[in-house]
Amino acid sequence: MMSAFAATEWARHPAFVALIVVLVFTPLVVMAVTMRAYRRAAGAERRAAAALDTRGRAEDQLLRQVEQNVRLRELSTALSKAVSQPDVAKVMSEHGARAAGSLIANIAVRQPDTNKIAMVVSPILGTEMAQAWATLDLDDHTPITDAIRSGRAVFMHSQAELATHYPLLSELGERVGISATASVPILDSEGAVAGALGFGWAGPQLFDTEELVILETSAELCAQAMERARLYDLEHEARRLAENLQAFTTALANTETRADVADAMVFESMRVLGADAATLSVMAEDDTFHMLAGRGFDDDTMTRWRSFPSTVATPALDALKTRQMIVLEFREQVIAAYPNLHADLERSGGEAWVALPLVVGREAPAVLFAVFRSPRTFTGQDRSLMATMARQAAQAFDRARLREADLVDAEQARQLAAAIGGLTAADTQAAVSEAFLDALPALGARAGVLGLISDDETTVDVADSTGYSADLVELWRSRPIDSPSPLITASRSGVAEFINRSDEMAERFDASMGATLTDLHRSWVALPLRAGGRTLGAIGLSFTTTQSFDDNQRFTLASFAALCANALTRAARYELEHSIAITLQSSLLPSRLKEMPGVELSAQYSPGTRELTVGGDWYDVIELAEERFLLVVGDVVGHGIKSAAAMGKLATATRALAQMEQAPAALLQQLDRLAATDPTTQFASMAIVLVNRRAGELRYSLAGHPSPLLRRGDGTVVILDGARSVALGGLTVERPEHTVGFDGVVTVLLYTDGLTERRSDHIDDRLALLQSTLHDSTDVELQALPRRLIAAMMTGGDQYDDVALLCARIARIVPSYSRTVPARPGELSGLRRELRGWLQTAGVGGDDTDDILVAVGEALTNAIEHGHDSDGGPIDMSAEYQGGRHVFTIGDHGSWKVPVDSHGSRGRGLTMMGQLMDEVEITQRDSGTLVTLTKFVEQETARGI
Repeated sequence: MMSAFAATEWARHPAFVALIVVLVFTPLVVMAVTMRAYRRAAGAERRAAAALDTRGRAEDQLLRQVEQNVRLRELSTALSKAVSQPDVAKVMSEHGARAAGSLIANIAVRQPDTNKIAMVVSPILGTEMAQAWATLDLDDHTPITDAIRSGRAVFMHSQAELATHYPLLSELGERVGISATASVPILDSEGAVAGALGFGWAGPQLFDTEELVILETSAELCAQAMERARLYDLEHEARRLAENLQAFTTALANTETRADVADAMVFESMRVLGADAATLSVMAEDDTFHMLAGRGFDDDTMTRWRSFPSTVATPALDALKTRQMIVLEFREQVIAAYPNLHADLERSGGEAWVALPLVVGREAPAVLFAVFRSPRTFTGQDRSLMATMARQAAQAFDRARLREADLVDAEQARQLAAAIGGLTAADTQAAVSEAFLDALPALGARAGVLGLISDDETTVDVADSTGYSADLVELWRSRPIDSPSPLITASRSGVAEFINRSDEMAERFDASMGATLTDLHRSWVALPLRAGGRTLGAIGLSFTTTQSFDDNQRFTLASFAALCANALTRAARYELEHSIAITLQSSLLPSRLKEMPGVELSAQYSPGTRELTVGGDWYDVIELAEERFLLVVGDVVGHGIKSAAAMGKLATATRALAQMEQAPAALLQQLDRLAATDPTTQFASMAIVLVNRRAGELRYSLAGHPSPLLRRGDGTVVILDGARSVALGGLTVERPEHTVGFDGVVTVLLYTDGLTERRSDHIDDRLALLQSTLHDSTDVELQALPRRLIAAMMTGGDQYDDVALLCARIARIVPSYSRTVPARPGELSGLRRELRGWLQTAGVGGDDTDDILVAVGEALTNAIEHGHDSDGGPIDMSAEYQGGRHVFTIGDHGSWKVPVDSHGSRGRGLTMMGQLMDEVEITQRDSGTLVTLTKFVEQETARGI
């Protein structure tokens, strides 16, 4: 231990003092420094912590802003793809709720021109809630409607605030877990409130600045999307309307009549306007409302509305009378305006009615009536569309009316021209009557009567009439010539009678006649029929409307009456000439045809039934020597007495020349010389067929005449057209000639062109019909064949020309065949060969020939084997044709015996012959056995065709 002295000494030393100071103050300094550093560090830590907290809050806010911006961008992107208001509502219910952090987001759209608000409710609220909130009225007390009315956002921060201001909404909110709501108006491009966005949160909300920005931004984005959708809808609707109007215009352009326009208007109104039923009606002349077209109504309604008096109050009639569109948008409005139609409204199920007049100038010729079975709000655009449709339909309707009027005028002119043509061509009183009645529509008359003065001039008799009652016609049937009636007065005086009204009829003539005529007859005219200085009678016409009978109409009627009178005079002369001509021609035609063995003949002459004039058609059969004869048919140009006389000359000359020139071509050349010197026979046509039954040949030549037909035994029909040339006397030509061979039995048909020529049909079709009819007439007896052919060819039309037919069924003469040969087997082959040739000549076909050869061969073999008494003696065989029967006889001169080696194996020859032939007869004679075999064969071929 250091002493005090030492310590004092050290204390006096400076270094010691410094050491002491260091030792004493250094800890204190260190402590102070440490405390200060601690304090600094603590402050820095606090500052750092505060900075971290601030930065964290900033980062959280930034993250929220980023998330909100992302959601808003998602909302904006989704809304940019929405093309309709339902699409916008769907996007807001999904992306809008996510952007606002809400449970639900709904959109409410204000309906134009109404107080209705359409709500698109989020699916989370359920079906019942969606139906309850689907439609609101602007006056309803809800946050949405308040926001739309005021144009300001409405915020409900909690369930309590919601219950205070909107207790009904609060109850609904509790059901779906909504405690806070926000309703933000949606403004359109002009700043008007178009609707509102509704949000709902599960918990209370403060609605700070950031939330308000999100809601307002969502509303702006929704408003922009709604405006785009509205513009798109307008563009789509405009395009749809343009397409509909174009389709409507096209449909109207394809119409020709008012009925067509009515059908198109009804159909297009239902398609374009969405109507459930529609009619288009007009005011008829009898002041009734008449439906032209209708769709969508039941049969009972269509029947009741098809025609009804114009005194019944209906929207369609009122629109027609006022020429103004009538629109009734809901049932109550319909009932209030037309209480008399309440039952019709119930029956048709209508909720809204529209009556659309078709106005042309100052008239409304038609009106469209459309029924909608759901309440319908018709916007200004709808009404504009309907007005446009009405204008276009009115123009189409007027065009159709003018076209129909032109067609009526043209049809009347055509009918009048046809009637005049009929009068000009008429050659009988019946034809004149028919032409007169045909002309009534062209003259504008509803009924007409033709009266003729009797031969003794004491009565006027009705020749024909139409449009009057049976009682009235019977009353007029035959009346004294001094009776008081327009028809008889005009007939008696030769002066036309014009009666404009029914009272004038009663005053001037028989009062009972005016009472007999119905209201359908309002004006009358009786026109005398004068020709050749005398009155034949009169025609009477009745009109359904009052007539003024101006100068033009009187001239037309008088001219027509003059034509009728001339036609009647001409018809009387024609009928007299026809009577003389038919008598002359009947006397010139053969009274009866030749009868020749193996030949059947039939003919018929049929005068034209339409013109009742006799032509120069004729036929003849000229018998020659050696089983030959001529078939002749001719046709002289013209009709009447002159043609009948010319036909007589030509027929007489043909018969005389045939005895010298029997070949058809040579005979025609001789007749050419006659025609060259006699004009009445020039250009006559003829067909001549030379039949040679023994040679089995048909030689023919045609001078401008239709080709004959040949029917074979099997029914096949062919045309004989191999020797055609010009008519007689026209040119000096070499007449061709053609030969056709035939076997067995054939049928030849010669005819004049009246049988095959018809003005409405092609000649090839007519000729094919004649061939078919002849083919199908195989079973018809020859005497009935001409009538059968004429009836078939004249079906469905008049016979304009005369017809002459000549039919011949010809059997070829086949000489009999007979041979006597020794009873030796070697003779059989030669007999079969000769018999085959004879069968071919007789027209027997292949199958029948084989059957006959086998059966005859079996009979010959039996004769050789069994006729043994005269071994090697003669066998007689013969064959002959007997009118369809081919008979074969085989006779021997021995006696029958049963061969010793038969053992029952022989004896089938008789059975075979019985199967192959139609008849088998065995006759035992003293001189031997005679076997007779018969075969019925139809000949089937004609050679050289």
